[in-house]
Amino acid sequence: MLLAKQRALLQQIAERREMVTSINNTSISSEDEELVSEEEERFFLEPESSLPDGMDNPSSSIVEPVESSLPDKPLVSTNKYYDDDVASKSGIELPLNSYLDSDSKNKLQGATSEKATTYELPPFVSDISTTYKDSKDTNESALHHVTDDADVNIGEDVKSPPLAGPNVMNIILVAAECAPWSKTDGVDFVFIENHMFHNLGSNIYGGNRTDILRRMVLFCKAAIEVPWHVPCGGYCYGDGNLVFIANDWHTALLPVYLKAYYHEHGLMQYARSVLVVHNIAHQGRGPVDDFSYVDLSPNYLDLFKMYDPVGGEHFNIFAAGIKTAYRIVTVSRGYAWELKTTEGGQGLHGIIQENDWKLKGIVNGIDKKEWNPKLDIHLTSDGYANYSLETVNTGKPQCKAALQKELGLPVRADVPLISFIGRLDNQKGVDFICEAVPWMVGQDIQLVMLGTGQPELEQMLREMENQYHEKVRGWVGFSVKMAHWITAGADVLLMPSKFEPCGLNQLYAMCYGTIPIVHAVGGLKDTVQPFDPCNESGLGWTFDRADSGQLIHALGNCLLTYREYKSSWVGIQKRGMMQDLSWDNAACQYEEVLVAAKHQCHIHNLWLSFLLALLTWLYDQNPSRPRPPKHPKDPHPCLSDLIL
Repeated sequence: MLLAKQRALLQQIAERREMVTSINNTSISSEDEELVSEEEERFFLEPESSLPDGMDNPSSSIVEPVESSLPDKPLVSTNKYYDDDVASKSGIELPLNSYLDSDSKNKLQGATSEKATTYELPPFVSDISTTYKDSKDTNESALHHVTDDADVNIGEDVKSPPLAGPNVMNIILVAAECAPWSKTDGVDFVFIENHMFHNLGSNIYGGNRTDILRRMVLFCKAAIEVPWHVPCGGYCYGDGNLVFIANDWHTALLPVYLKAYYHEHGLMQYARSVLVVHNIAHQGRGPVDDFSYVDLSPNYLDLFKMYDPVGGEHFNIFAAGIKTAYRIVTVSRGYAWELKTTEGGQGLHGIIQENDWKLKGIVNGIDKKEWNPKLDIHLTSDGYANYSLETVNTGKPQCKAALQKELGLPVRADVPLISFIGRLDNQKGVDFICEAVPWMVGQDIQLVMLGTGQPELEQMLREMENQYHEKVRGWVGFSVKMAHWITAGADVLLMPSKFEPCGLNQLYAMCYGTIPIVHAVGGLKDTVQPFDPCNESGLGWTFDRADSGQLIHALGNCLLTYREYKSSWVGIQKRGMMQDLSWDNAACQYEEVLVAAKHQCHIHNLWLSFLLALLTWLYDQNPSRPRPPKHPKDPHPCLSDLIL
C-alpha cells in the first residue's frame, strides 16, 4: 500500500516536473556527487553497549517533523494548490510546490496527463526492494502520526501552508531514540510500524547485524516518505522547502537515499539533508557484502567501501552519509576539531577533512523545564526543596542534607559531597575515579556514583561501597529521580571522560550550582571554562591529560577552594547558574546551518559559473591550457579539481 501510494504520487510529480519544464523552458540538472577517495590509517571501535559482532547500533522508528522559521522572518500564509487526481487516487492532498508562479500554476491546471506512462520512475518506487518484500509477507509498514490536535480532515477548510520564502522551511528530525514520546511546542511525532520493529522490548538495539541493518534501511526509506503521507500541522509537506536532520549512523542512509532515489531523478529538488554526528565511534560497519541490503545500484558502492589497517576493506554507512549530506553538524566545536584528527575521527578523519567546508560544531542545549532547580518536580518532596539563583544558599544545603539522609551518609553540611552520574564505561573515565578513591577518602569527603554498564565496573562500585561504607555509595542501576536528587544535592560533579562529543551532565550540574571537574575534551572543554582565581572567572576545574593523577590534582584545587575560599566557590556556583544553557542559542545556530543547506546548490552554481568564466578567460589568454568543461559532471566540484 505504501509503495502503491508512493508510485502514484511520484508519477504525478514526474509529470508535473516535465510540464513545468516545458512551460518555463528550463531544466533541472541532476546531481551526481563526486565520490571522494579515502586512505585510512587506523580504526578502532569501543562500543557503548553490548552489540552484535560487526554492527555498532541499530536503527529505530521515530521521525519528528517540525515547522520552523528564522527570527524576523515571519511565515506568510497562502492558498494551497492541490491536484484533484492525486487526491482521488491516494486519499491524500498534496500541495503543489510553492516555487511555481501563478501563471505556471494556471497553465499546469489546464494541462493533460496523457504522457504519464512515459516517465521513468526511480528504481526504489518502480520495484519492490528485497527489504520490503520480506516485510510485506506479515504486515505492511505504516506511519503513525501522534498529535494532540483533533483529527484533521484533509481538504476541508485546512489552513494553508506557509509560502516558501528564503528562510522558511519544514524540518523533519529523524532519530533512533526520542524522549519523552509526547508532543511539545509545534512538534508532530511520527512512528514507523513494521514487524521488524516488534518484539524488541527495551532492547531497541537488539538482533544480529543483518537484522539491525534491515531495520535501519526500512526506517530511512520510510522517513523520506513522511512528507507525502502525514499531514503534519494540518497538511502534507510534499517536497518543497524540506530539510531532513539525520542523527548518527542509524539514519545516515537518509542523505544517500535522498540523492539516489530522488535528486538524481529530478524529484524533491528542494529537499536537503543535514547529518548530525553525536558519536563517531559507532559507524554502521560490516563486510562489503552488506551493500546488498541497502537497495542501491552498484555505482554507489564506492560511497560505502573503506579500508583501514585494522579492519581491512569494509562497508561503512557513516562514511556514505557524511559524503552525501548537504551539511554536517556535530555537538560541540571541540568535537568538530577532534573529528579531523587521527585519534578523534576513528578512521573517518580523512573523509571529514575533505568535507570540512560543510562541518559545524554546535553545543547541545538542555530542557530548562525539566532541568531547572526552581521548577524541578523531583525536588518537591522527601525533604528536598526547589531553589533559584537567589535562594541557592538555603535551598541547595537542604537538598544536600536530604540526599545524605537518603543515601545513609552522615548528614554534614561541611563535608564536600562529590558525585558521578553516567554510564559505567571506560570511555567515561570511571577507571580514573576508582583509582583516585583511596586518595579521596583520605580527604574527608563523601562520594556517590550512579550508573550502570560494564559488569566489572558495576562490581567495583559495590566493592568500594563495602570497603569505604562511611564515605562512599555506589548505586548500580539508573533512576531519573535519583539523578535529579544527586545533581541538586552534590557539591561537585566528576566527568573525567576520555572523549566526550558534548556531554549534558556538566550542563545540568551548572544549572543546579554543582561545580564540574572535567577532562578538557570535546564538549566538556567548550562548556566548562577553568576557574581563574586571579580574575575570579571560570565555571569549574579542568585537566588536560587522561589519567587519575591529573584528576586528583584538579580535585585537590577544587577542595581547597571549597574549604578556604568560600566567596570564590559561591562565585563559581552563581556564574554557572546564570548561563543560558537552553536550546534557544543552539537553535539559532542550527537555523543558520539549515538556511545554508537550503541555498547550497544556488550558491555553488553561481560560484561555479564565475569560476568557469574565469577559466575560459585564462584559456583565451593561453590556448595551451586545457579547455574548462562546459557541463561538469559534479554540480559541487572541489575548487582544486576545476583549477587542475
